[in-house]
Amino acid sequence: MRAQCHTGRPGVPLPTLTALRFAAALAVFLFHAFLTVDPLDPRAPLTFFADRPLAAALAHATSKAGYAGVSFFFVLSGFVLTWSAREGERPGTFWRRRMARIYPTHLVVWTAALLLFARAAPVRVWLPNLLLVHAESPDPDVNSGMNIPSWSLCCELLFYLLFPLLHRALRRLPDRGVGPATATALLAAAAVAAANAALLPDRPRIPQLPVSLDQLWFGYLFPPARLPEFVLGMLLARAVACGRAPRPGLLPAVLLLPPAYALTLAVPSPYDFTLPMLVPLALLVCAAAHRDLHRTAPAHPLGQWLGSVSFGFYLCQGVVLFHGRPLLLGDRTYPAPVATALTLAAFAVTLGAGALTYTAVERPAVRRLGRPGTRRGTGQRVGAG
Repeated sequence: MRAQCHTGRPGVPLPTLTALRFAAALAVFLFHAFLTVDPLDPRAPLTFFADRPLAAALAHATSKAGYAGVSFFFVLSGFVLTWSAREGERPGTFWRRRMARIYPTHLVVWTAALLLFARAAPVRVWLPNLLLVHAESPDPDVNSGMNIPSWSLCCELLFYLLFPLLHRALRRLPDRGVGPATATALLAAAAVAAANAALLPDRPRIPQLPVSLDQLWFGYLFPPARLPEFVLGMLLARAVACGRAPRPGLLPAVLLLPPAYALTLAVPSPYDFTLPMLVPLALLVCAAAHRDLHRTAPAHPLGQWLGSVSFGFYLCQGVVLFHGRPLLLGDRTYPAPVATALTLAAFAVTLGAGALTYTAVERPAVRRLGRPGTRRGTGQRVGAG
């Protein structure tokens, strides 16, 4: 049966969702910045705070922020790609535009990591990372090598490859099927978590994380396991376009996040990777999209700028925190005032690096490689977390 409405509205800007991208990237940054154990060196901390109770409290408070931020990116990616889908666009053109958005920045940050910090990395580590297939490997040296945050780009690459096929199926879905399909996507995410808990060993545990390396890989890093979130975002775009999405209002949707996050802190792993926050994040995406559809005032320029540089900010934090911090400061920690200043300095450096990659790499690449048919000024950006 033919769908009764379009799956998106190309050319209609989404400035609220653009601004929210930075909030999600910031959540991931805080999770990394307050880690009491460096994933690349379990003997050293990543946090700057010497006060152990304070460092532990900050680490606990932000311990699931990265999960929420990445999940938001994946849902947003499905939403925005569907919302901005162009009628009759060939898959090759779509893939070129999407790769122009993410790969040049990835290549620049990958090169910086290789030249500055990972010259001795073996081919089995740097080559999969270069090709954005490293998250497919359960080997932690591979999936966490080079630039740690780039694992999510492996997921985005899978989403891009499947999008033309998934979008064709979505267009054929009747309006009455959107609700059941959305429920199916949520159940699929739950099934991944249940399979992870039931089938994979939970030992040995990762320092500071109550899961094993196998569970972290399968439930969090493995690209096919994150596909339900992307599909959920696609279905939400269809629901908003057809007038079938919930309309909670932006403020109520935002107010749902703190209790959902508190639940995430209490839920045992691996169920905490996506499940507690998924419905609240979906409602937030719907609320922000509805707000943008009825917007009368112009979007705040600072929010749009932060959203624009958020992809570079997200990718560059790996170089600043995981490589730069040990290189410059070793494993030293400091009293709270100094540690706070150093955390803010790390944030400023990461933001500056993100702004530089956006201005010098991402934007020119999109302008030169994303043609023909690249729309400018729409505020629509892909949530690549």
